[in-house]
Amino acid sequence: MRGAVSDFIEATTPYKVGDAVDDGVSAIHKAKENHCELVVLHLTTPLQDSLVTVSLLRNKLPHVKIVGFSTSSVDLASLVSPTIGFDAVLTGRDALPKLVEILKALMPEPPRE
Repeated sequence: MRGAVSDFIEATTPYKVGDAVDDGVSAIHKAKENHCELVVLHLTTPLQDSLVTVSLLRNKLPHVKIVGFSTSSVDLASLVSPTIGFDAVLTGRDALPKLVEILKALMPEPPRE
């Protein structure tokens, strides 16, 4: 899933995807190391793991935009709040196309190279 999301973002947007990682600890480390502006976090089971990762990201990198992403049809929209830490949460089969819209809304257009 991780590779598919990265490939989709790079194919359909002007944004460059950094490292894709397997767990929350690595996500926090890489986001800090690479000076990321946005983290797309695959919402996992148990969901508590994802919520802990978001909390730690907010604490260590408060400027980073965080998008929760899952192709599951479970409604996770209630997670979008400043107290939880997500800037957006996308779920369901149409989550991938919506991801492009959210990225463009949250992020400035990168300069052309």
